[in-house]
Amino acid sequence: MPSYFRQVPDFEYVSRDPNQRQISEYATVKNLFRRGKLRDDIFGNLSYFTKYQIIGDERPDNVAYKLYNDETLDWVILLSNNILNIQTEWPLPQTVFDKVLLEKYGSYDELYSGIHHYETKEIRDSNGNLILPSGIQMSNQWKSGNGFVQGVVSTGKVNYIYFDQEFKVFNISIEDFNADVKSGSTVSISGSSDPNLNGTFIVQSTSVGFSLSGKNIFSFRIVPNNFTSEEVVEITGNERFEFISNEPLSYSDNYYYRYYDNNLESEVTLSSSNILNPITNYEYESKIEDDKRNIFVLKPQYLNIVFNDMEEIMTYKKGSTQYISRTLKKGDNIRLY
Repeated sequence: MPSYFRQVPDFEYVSRDPNQRQISEYATVKNLFRRGKLRDDIFGNLSYFTKYQIIGDERPDNVAYKLYNDETLDWVILLSNNILNIQTEWPLPQTVFDKVLLEKYGSYDELYSGIHHYETKEIRDSNGNLILPSGIQMSNQWKSGNGFVQGVVSTGKVNYIYFDQEFKVFNISIEDFNADVKSGSTVSISGSSDPNLNGTFIVQSTSVGFSLSGKNIFSFRIVPNNFTSEEVVEITGNERFEFISNEPLSYSDNYYYRYYDNNLESEVTLSSSNILNPITNYEYESKIEDDKRNIFVLKPQYLNIVFNDMEEIMTYKKGSTQYISRTLKKGDNIRLY
């Protein structure tokens, strides 16, 4: 960068040195408010550039020497990519990168095994139509909507299904079923001998207890879409209860994706493990670092245009009371007023 800063004009301002002898003393500094840039018609036109991938621990001056045979043109590499902070916008040397990540995550186990986030896998239907694109960043838990479902399907034994004539509600009890479901959740029921019980309902209340054998008993209450006259509903063993919760569920296995396959004329349900890839902290950080390696470099035949533009940008023009020369301005001394 020395050749860049040699082009930056100077500015004289009142010295703040406590050891100065006179209040009229000035200090000369570089005017960093004058910043070089590629003009818009070049910066926004890809035909002026070629793609380049930074290799290993290459620095901007290494790239400049490789492309222009002049390492002092590193500033052209940086301006071409609008890089202001080389510490955060240019790939770190591998040893520095590893050290920074270890300090950030605290241990090798957290760095290499800790999950930063999840990304979707590509899902297509039986006709090859894209259903879910890959690479969507998300949690392994979600709220129901747009095909994403948080819920749990009962696998336990149904103890009883009883219709309360007084309150017009179904009371249902399932043995050996740990359901993280609360009032307000949705339940879809199928396979019941009572047609009034097959459908989708809002769970009115829930309770958890234990059977005499020590197994968990999950009970819940729903209001049927149509009232029934029979109090006790015959249990067929084919009943299926799918609860869709409106609150976060505890286990990632209770989250899945659902879509309708027109070719199969049926609904397809995939568990979260079948649609998500876990991304570790190291994979996440490496992806960010690798993305920095893809840059654009100005084609050598356009360098003279940039040099001429830089001279125009960095040169002071006459007309200001602060103007001293093409490379120097002098600020007002407010201590004299």
